[in-house]
Amino acid sequence: MSALLDATDKSRRTLRVAVIAAALGVAGCFTAAFSFAGETAQAEETAPAIASVQR
Repeated sequence: MSALLDATDKSRRTLRVAVIAAALGVAGCFTAAFSFAGETAQAEETAPAIASVQR
């Protein structure tokens, strides 16, 4: 803990920005996961390129 007490204002500010950015990134991932969790994942149309390769 003494390393944090010896830190300068600039390094504390940098650390604070990094922690806030990481927290917002995690929150964004959870938001996206919960947004798309209720939807069904279905293709809208059959891909003709794959069908022609399989013949």
